[in-house]
Amino acid sequence: MVRNILSNRLFIGLLILVICAVAGIYLLQMQPPDEPIIIYKPVEVEQPVVPKPPPGETAESGHWHGDEWHDEPHETHAPPAAPAVSGSVPPGAVTTPDFPPVDANDDPVAAAYKRLDYISKNPYAWGGVHSERATELIAELMPARLAADHSEGDERILLISELTQQNDPRAAEALIALMIDGGVGAVFMEDALEAIGPPAVPYILPYLEKGVAEGGYIGPAVFYSLGRIGVLFRDDLGGIVDHIIIPKLAVIAADEDAEFYKYPAQRRANEVLTQLGR
Repeated sequence: MVRNILSNRLFIGLLILVICAVAGIYLLQMQPPDEPIIIYKPVEVEQPVVPKPPPGETAESGHWHGDEWHDEPHETHAPPAAPAVSGSVPPGAVTTPDFPPVDANDDPVAAAYKRLDYISKNPYAWGGVHSERATELIAELMPARLAADHSEGDERILLISELTQQNDPRAAEALIALMIDGGVGAVFMEDALEAIGPPAVPYILPYLEKGVAEGGYIGPAVFYSLGRIGVLFRDDLGGIVDHIIIPKLAVIAADEDAEFYKYPAQRRANEVLTQLGR
């Protein structure tokens, strides 16, 4: 009996020791580990050594490229222009006409072409906005060519109509090209050119100049669009009307027998000259 009791006590003692050992191990695992000790060593940063310019040179007169000395300063490049946002005027674009002054001693024809160049470089000065859809339509419609069939012609008219609704003066180039080289004639296209105003003239005028030089047939859109814009924007166009458009129309009108310019170019030229007060 005693032996059984002692035996039970030994068993109980061993059991208690096992329980204590397990509990101790568990408590040790629950304690967070000590944070590692990080030792930072100071590091000396070597500054790049810029070699001195060669004898007789300065930092302003040139620069090093590796081991080679270039006796010219570095070229500075302007940062790229911010992209135009559809539905707004491109960044930095002129929104009000501000023509450069004209010297009274300048040749009037040369001054007129300078004015034309100013207009071509500042198309948003007479209103309008940049349209990404216009960019897509112009790319799809240009270069101008004759439609292959009625189906293509009808589809093209729809695209042109959409282009005229974009309020983007860049459409002028495509509109006049499609009327002259693409065989498309529509009143709404002439209305759109008139609405664009002076920025359309740099694209229309080359067709008049080509017609004067080469003779033959000259599309009616050339005459009537220049006449309508010339009347409405006479002050803005200035010498362009008096020293470029009118003299060239007069050359065509003078060919009364249609020997060089195909009829009815003479009649149309006279009609526009009358519009412009000549």
